[in-house]
Amino acid sequence: MNNRVNLAGKRAIITGASSGIGFAIAKELARNGVSVALLARRERKLEENVREIVSNGGVADFVTVDLCDEEANCAAIAAAASKLDGLDILINAAGMAKQANLSDGDYEDWKAMLNLNVIALAVATREALPYFPKDGGHIVNISSMSGHRVPGKGGFYSATKFAVRAMTEGLRQELREADNPTRVSSISPGFVNTELLDHYFGGESSAYERIGHPILQPEEIADLVLHQLTMPKSAEVTDILVRPTAQRT
Repeated sequence: MNNRVNLAGKRAIITGASSGIGFAIAKELARNGVSVALLARRERKLEENVREIVSNGGVADFVTVDLCDEEANCAAIAAAASKLDGLDILINAAGMAKQANLSDGDYEDWKAMLNLNVIALAVATREALPYFPKDGGHIVNISSMSGHRVPGKGGFYSATKFAVRAMTEGLRQELREADNPTRVSSISPGFVNTELLDHYFGGESSAYERIGHPILQPEEIADLVLHQLTMPKSAEVTDILVRPTAQRT
């Protein structure tokens, strides 16, 4: 399509950008001319990631933040938008996955997932919206196949991703009601080879080894995000469900 959105010169905040999907998205956007601000807790990783992006010709900066602290989250979005001199794109990639059952799960695990996967995402979104231009920005939430079905031993994690699915659609409706042209999208991946998945399986061995078949790579998710962001402005891809070919559920 010759009317696809050109990302050159756009400005993006990516949460959860110290590794995995978030960092892969940051690199892909930078390669396409987007100035990126990376947000996460691990300062050393963010410094390394920014150096890599800049060494490859991209424009990048970072803000170290605990997104679960509302005040810090608000300040980080403001600081990142200031560093970028505006904002066009927000990628909510920060997330946490633990095998915490509903029948006997650990309260702290429940709270940690709810705070990061749901509340921190909502805060970052709320704070980013006022920085978008009048002709609209684009928000992409990294969700999960667990937001469409409930895996064994992951009932609470799944609940947080069902919430992300609801918030994505709820925000879309709110923006249309307000005549705000900002688009809202999400990606719902199955197994992706990231630290998050390793933590989900307990860290005894890599998730790749535990699952036993080829799984998605972060770069493949970044490619789908790029597809969503560059769709013509007349189209809004609300969600993309993507699994490894060998994944059964």
